[in-house]
Amino acid sequence: MASKPKLACSLCSSPVDGRHLASPQKLENRILDLIKQDRPDWEAKRGICPNCLETYRAKKFVAYLEAEYQKLSELEHAVVSKVTRRGRVSKLVHQDMDTQMTFGERVADRVAQFGGSWSFIGLFGGVLVAWMIVNAWVLGRHPFDPYPFILLNLILSTLAALQAPVIMMSQNRQAHKDRMQANQDYEINLMAEIEIRDLHDKLDSLRFKQWHELWHIQKRQIELLEHLCERHANPDVKMPAPEPYVPPEL
Repeated sequence: MASKPKLACSLCSSPVDGRHLASPQKLENRILDLIKQDRPDWEAKRGICPNCLETYRAKKFVAYLEAEYQKLSELEHAVVSKVTRRGRVSKLVHQDMDTQMTFGERVADRVAQFGGSWSFIGLFGGVLVAWMIVNAWVLGRHPFDPYPFILLNLILSTLAALQAPVIMMSQNRQAHKDRMQANQDYEINLMAEIEIRDLHDKLDSLRFKQWHELWHIQKRQIELLEHLCERHANPDVKMPAPEPYVPPEL
């Protein structure tokens, strides 16, 4: 019997059986676009071989993944990179920032911590009462700040004007710490979600393999039962032994 003539692929020119060539009219538009991007001179009149078809299907899938990856934010890109590298996301945000603080930032934190405590209120209240007692009673005739204590008001205004921006600097840095902590929490939650999805996929794959193997085992049991029934129904007929069981390829 004469072998059927082979046709050349319109892309790689390799000889292939004509029945295995994929017609351009039956290809997806995305695959046609990819082929025309690589081969602008391709006329799309003759078919392509299965190897070229699989190559451009893989390119289409990769292009789809790249397009979906570009939709992610920078934070999500970082998380995906850490997941692929099995890197660690969690870290001590406060400890990292404390090691990078300058002397002025440390002073601002100390001032904000002391200025927002009962110790400061009690100490400053005692200073105010002592100031007024000294100028009103002890130095009644020659006070250095007579009533209505203008010098005291000036000192209080100056202290408030200096203390407010220092406390705001500390609050801004604390807000920055909170934002970094929130970003880290989001990264951890996103990484956990990705890992859980991956774990579900692995469990589904394992369940499918188990069901597939169980189905083959049940099929083998039915074949053995049919063989035993035929042998019991016809004891005089010599029947061939059943073929050995071959585990399925998973």
